[in-house]
Amino acid sequence: MATGLMDYIEALGEAGATLGSGAAATLAGIPYGILQNIKSGKYGTKEGVKLADKATQDFIKQYTYAPRGQMAQNALQSVAGLMESAKLPPILPEAGLLAAIPKTAYAAQLERAGMAAERAMEPVAANIMARGGLPAQLLQDLAQGTTSNVYLPNTPKKPNPLVGTRYQTEQLPGIVPRRPVDYEQMLGGSMITYPTDQLSRNVKVTNVSDIPLGNNSFVTPGGLMYMMDENNIARQIGYASNEAAARSQNNRALRAMEENLKMGGTGRVFMAPHTMPKGGENFSTGPTLGLLSLIDATNPSPKLLNQISDQMRAMTVKGTPGKYKDFVGLNDPAARLQLLTGEGLAVGSPGDLRKVFVDKMSNVAAEKGLGFNYADLQNAMLDPNVMNKQPFLMGDSIFEALPMLGISPGSHGAYGYDIPGIFLGNTRGAPISEFMQPVYNQILPTQMNKPGPSYGKASLEDLFTQIQMPGDIPVGKTYADPHQLTRGKLSTAGEGISMFMDENQIKRLKTLLGD
Repeated sequence: MATGLMDYIEALGEAGATLGSGAAATLAGIPYGILQNIKSGKYGTKEGVKLADKATQDFIKQYTYAPRGQMAQNALQSVAGLMESAKLPPILPEAGLLAAIPKTAYAAQLERAGMAAERAMEPVAANIMARGGLPAQLLQDLAQGTTSNVYLPNTPKKPNPLVGTRYQTEQLPGIVPRRPVDYEQMLGGSMITYPTDQLSRNVKVTNVSDIPLGNNSFVTPGGLMYMMDENNIARQIGYASNEAAARSQNNRALRAMEENLKMGGTGRVFMAPHTMPKGGENFSTGPTLGLLSLIDATNPSPKLLNQISDQMRAMTVKGTPGKYKDFVGLNDPAARLQLLTGEGLAVGSPGDLRKVFVDKMSNVAAEKGLGFNYADLQNAMLDPNVMNKQPFLMGDSIFEALPMLGISPGSHGAYGYDIPGIFLGNTRGAPISEFMQPVYNQILPTQMNKPGPSYGKASLEDLFTQIQMPGDIPVGKTYADPHQLTRGKLSTAGEGISMFMDENQIKRLKTLLGD
């Protein structure tokens, strides 16, 4: 599909905010149906009329959707420009009244227009095609329309403002409202952190890229909101991970408790996870559930699914070429279970297979094949409180750890063991480097000039820090990002990574977080 076509399709849909839902699609649908009739060679016959009517109604059904409003004015201008360029006559003077007509009546509206509309539009369509240009391209592309036309071209140099916004969700019950943190509870305690993904919890995703999921709707499994789940609060559950990671984090909380008591503290330990960048959620079941739902809703060709499956089998994972060469393939009914539970996998984990799946399903070829944009699906799943903020944000949600209770088997699809804790509250959050400032600044100098991936990919902040710290970079050597290493140590080390919450730290956090 041509970019110009997609611009006008989106414009027509957005213009529904003024014309009435379906009116813009109706105006575009009639010439589309007529052009199909002309191309069929059956113009003027009953069969041709039926063909045009069906094509028109199919077009309207496909392109009628609820406008989002923010692009409406620009869209109306685009539609107005198209109408003026094409010199379209007012064949439907009642179009301004269509806002009052329910969707089920659109077919009847077209039927009443009938052959009169067809006769009025035939010379217009013919003239448009003869003159060429954008209006002709519009009609020509419409005549070749397929389900892939809901994919919107989007590149870093030419970003489409609609990509990432086309989704519909519903927050299901079971999540407690956000509430401010009671800092006095934390006085005399200690704070630790670890990484989390940005997924929401108990959010039902019903539409992605203007594709209704219907019975294929899915529910997000949760990141920071996991601790805010009413059932988890009742069961004193703060978070979840795989068994080894859950035990490690619980042991870190025990160690922080010991260190706190030695410093004369209360022995209370609080966990404030920090967010990973977008994509950190791919190990979880959320993105995979969403992509499987889209496959079921769009019914792509078996050939496309075979191509994606072959790419998954050939991918190098953690240094192993073709690690998942025995993956059953997306056309196999067993694929869903293998992706979600790992059943039948000879090697590797289902989480790593899910990452491979998301990687191959989010490339342009797969997007075009299914007719969606992955950014729409991704944003539909993410927690709106953190998704538009910089990653490594700490403190959006905080819980008090209860490590003496020990970990226990849980119900999360990807992270099967629960970490004990009780939800404390929410803040606007701050970068981990600022939230954990005294401990962070103590660890950072110890992580400088360590061998690792090329430093050329580091951020300006990292480069500036490197310049300010002692030690030059020897020519020909590369070094790991010291900030990444510092975050890693704060997330996994067992000692010296907790922040004692005395009155000075409480005051500093209140100022930092605006409380």
